[in-house]
Amino acid sequence: MAQRPTRAIATSGAPVLVAEDHPATQKLLEKILRNAGFEVTLAGNGEEALDLFRREFTPIVLMDWIMPEMNGLELCRALRQSATTGYVYIIFLTARDSKADVVKALEAGADDYITKPFHREELLARIKTGIRILDLERSLRKANEEIKLLSFTDALTGIYNRGYLNERLPHEVKR
Repeated sequence: MAQRPTRAIATSGAPVLVAEDHPATQKLLEKILRNAGFEVTLAGNGEEALDLFRREFTPIVLMDWIMPEMNGLELCRALRQSATTGYVYIIFLTARDSKADVVKALEAGADDYITKPFHREELLARIKTGIRILDLERSLRKANEEIKLLSFTDALTGIYNRGYLNERLPHEVKR
């Protein structure tokens, strides 16, 4: 069985939104992420993070749980309810370490959960895992678009077929 070639995960320039209210932790995260090649945007609370996210889509969000104005759990739910162009990989980075808290975060839509104090290497590995998942999601989305296009056109002529007619006809009738 032939092995598929592996591809290095490209972190250079990957955008990460960090929602953290503690200035020292903010600076530490910014330094770690920038040194690893990420493009970092900082928010001091959940509302600011949501506003920044709505202005510019960021595929990776790293958030604390305990923040003023809007906590991490509320932010996570709001991000999941937002209409976006792609999947958002959400990582909690928090001092809350009970199993019940982990379950609450995952049920709210988090993809990963790291407790403070954290290890730099673990944080970066989990973000890279998120990037790998985001790459797979993008590939799947592209493949689905190609399949949909193929289902609407004749393979030989490229002309729209009955499947396209069935899809478009209700929209055209409404016009």
